[in-house]
Parts: sequence; C-alpha cells; structure tokens
Amino acid sequence: MWWRRRSLRRLADEVAETRADQVEIRRRLEHFEMIAAAAGAGPRSVPLAPMPPELVAAAHQLGAGDAPVRLEVAGSEVIAVVGGEGDPREWWMAIWQAVGAEESRP
Repeated sequence: MWWRRRSLRRLADEVAETRADQVEIRRRLEHFEMIAAAAGAGPRSVPLAPMPPELVAAAHQLGAGDAPVRLEVAGSEVIAVVGGEGDPREWWMAIWQAVGAEESRP
C-alpha cells in the first residue's frame, strides 16, 4: 500500500512540475511575441490551442476522397473539406488564416 501512495505522490509532483513548465513556456512565448511585435512582425496567425482532434482524426482516416470536418475556429463554427496528401498542421494553419481573412473583410 505504501508504494501506491508513493506512486501517487510522484505522479502528483510530475503533474505540478509540468504545469509550472507550461506557465514558464507561456511567459517566454509572450516575451517573444512582444519582441517580434516591436520588430514589426505581425500577430500570430494560428492560435496556441492545439490542433483540433477532429482534424487529426480526418487526416488518419482519409482514403482517396475528401472529408468534411466541423471545427471551432476563432469562435466560429467552420466546415472544412480536407483530403488527399498533406499535413494536418498545414491544413489547420490554412483554415485559421482563411477564417481570419474572412473576419477582417468589411
């Protein structure tokens, strides 16, 4: 029984350490973005949020055809049609940029 408590304590310590690391990474990213903005770089075009699992699943299940994927992007529901060869990360970036372009139009 003591080894279970020890394992749980070790797991809890690892979770706390991971959370602290994530906070530090976010802080560093914010500093980097401030430096980039001061240097004239535009805002980030893709969110920090991870790629939607629906898009990853569609990439793994694609055969020869295209597949519609329902996504939440920048507070809007979007249906993207993905298919063929390609990297889901590139799809995600293109989808996000297309939605951002649509939002910036008058």
